[in-house]
Amino acid sequence: MGMLNPWNLLWLPPIAGLIVVMYILKLRRKDVVVSSTYLWSQVIRDVQANSPFQKLRKNLLLLLQLLIALFLIFALARPFLRSTTIGGRNIVLLMDTSASMQATDVAPSRIEIAKQKARELVDNLKPGDRMMVLSAGARPRAVTGFTSERPELRRAIDRVQAMDTSTAMRDAINLASDLVASRKDGSTGRIELISDGGFLAANTNGTPLSMSNLNLGDTHLSYHPIGKGGDNVGIVAIDLRRNLGNQGRSVQLLVVTHNFSNKPQTFAQEIYAGQDIVDASEVTIEANSEQTQPYDIVEPTDAVNITVKLDIKDALTADNSAALVLKPRKDLKVLLVGKENVFLENALNVDPAVTVTRAEKFGDSKGYDVTVFADSAPAKLPPGNYLFLHCASDAAPVKVSGTLQNVAPADWEKEHPVLRYVDFGQERFGSALKAVPQSWGREIASAESGSFIVVGEQGKNRSLFFGFDINESLFPLRVAFPILISNSIHWLGGSEENESSQVATGTALTLSAPPGTGKVTVTRPDGSKREVLVAKRGGAAFDETEQVGLYQVEGKEFKTTFAANLSNAGESDLTPRPNLLLSDNPNERPGKRVADNRDLLPYIVLVALGILALEWWAFHRRVYLS
Repeated sequence: MGMLNPWNLLWLPPIAGLIVVMYILKLRRKDVVVSSTYLWSQVIRDVQANSPFQKLRKNLLLLLQLLIALFLIFALARPFLRSTTIGGRNIVLLMDTSASMQATDVAPSRIEIAKQKARELVDNLKPGDRMMVLSAGARPRAVTGFTSERPELRRAIDRVQAMDTSTAMRDAINLASDLVASRKDGSTGRIELISDGGFLAANTNGTPLSMSNLNLGDTHLSYHPIGKGGDNVGIVAIDLRRNLGNQGRSVQLLVVTHNFSNKPQTFAQEIYAGQDIVDASEVTIEANSEQTQPYDIVEPTDAVNITVKLDIKDALTADNSAALVLKPRKDLKVLLVGKENVFLENALNVDPAVTVTRAEKFGDSKGYDVTVFADSAPAKLPPGNYLFLHCASDAAPVKVSGTLQNVAPADWEKEHPVLRYVDFGQERFGSALKAVPQSWGREIASAESGSFIVVGEQGKNRSLFFGFDINESLFPLRVAFPILISNSIHWLGGSEENESSQVATGTALTLSAPPGTGKVTVTRPDGSKREVLVAKRGGAAFDETEQVGLYQVEGKEFKTTFAANLSNAGESDLTPRPNLLLSDNPNERPGKRVADNRDLLPYIVLVALGILALEWWAFHRRVYLS
């Protein structure tokens, strides 16, 4: 047995002595005049004694009080029993804080059940174990360092909150593994993952995705599933599409809603412009189905906030609303250089925001937002925004090395603004240029033998390269062709730049504040404000976009609004995922043998309280030793 504070035992002699003195000390009595001393003979004998102390008699109360003092002072010395046990592990408690953890399919919510499970893991820590709390949201964040202090861990768990974001779980697991591996103390490590498995959303053929490309090393991962599933309908995508043609200036709002329950759902879908409702419809979606609902909106003269709301009560509210900012269309002046091409001119003229001027030869790009070259271009060009169709120059984002025949696109980035709503299908092109991207270029579509479409940016100038010859294919007859040309012109002219001003929640973005602004204030959807410094060259980095809704940005002569939306099918799908498929999960290893100092304080205090209760009973019952 050992003691943590043995010096506290020095309190025993003075306290025990004081208790004994209280029992042998005589009381001082006052002289009283009485008529007879016969009845007071005992008092007279005490008064006649010369000593202030009396003989110590047998007394149960004295014995009990000495025992109480002994046990309490012994407890202050913090005695403990030495033993050895298995422990000393490094544990990362990884808690999923994505939007699906707000679901109420289990009461009161998934995140609260996760906290209960986390506290149980803290209570089950073994001697020498050290635990770290890590939250897994859009980005993994450390809530504590490695510690063995249970109160600190419980306080950290209480602070964890679920956000309106998806989760980068692979990054979080790899970070947790690296943190365990960084402990160079010879201890074994493990990861305790508490999650609903929303990151394991099924792929297009319904097969659950497994976690691959993990760097677990020797660290074992233990999965604790949360949730039992529930009915949920969510907005999984929202976007704007400019109407082309001569129908006038209008915008089509596209809302994609998915029913993740096993029964049909009927609800009202409401569209708001600012605070005013501009459209509403009753929507019915079959079980486990998706529906795209279009809404026509008149082109605004000023930016307007568009909000979509689902009037439905389900297990998750974060996906029942989405927003974007509709900005006026920017008119663009385009210079088309080259021989007459009816298909290309018609595609350019379809867009009412584009004004086209044709020239046989290139003179100057001043006064034009975009210059288009078809089949040939000058070797050297001044700064500007250029579209190269089956040709190149020093301003092109590629280097051309030859010509290819009978080429078909193999893959393309459907989310890039240039290729939005564009589908090449099985189209083949009789001729295409063989090209590789410049150091400042980026391939967004590839063919069987090389780059197909390449974009590039140099400072404030943009360029776009199409390797295929539109005259040697049927592609100009497809609906996708005028869409591709319109997308390209607006991207080159800068009018497409986040024209709906929406980002996925949890995304870091750069606010386009001009140089000299100093700082801007961002008001988040919950009303909280954040101040962000603007760089000397302009632009302010902001990453606190964990809430669904509209964000107001204000600064010196600068004001804008953007929206953050969940729009994530994996988070909206509340299907239980009880198993975590890992490509490689090391076997669980026991800890090492560590010294365990078992504190006896609680037991000693308990015995002292029992003796105190006995002393109270003896005092009131007048029980004494014979």
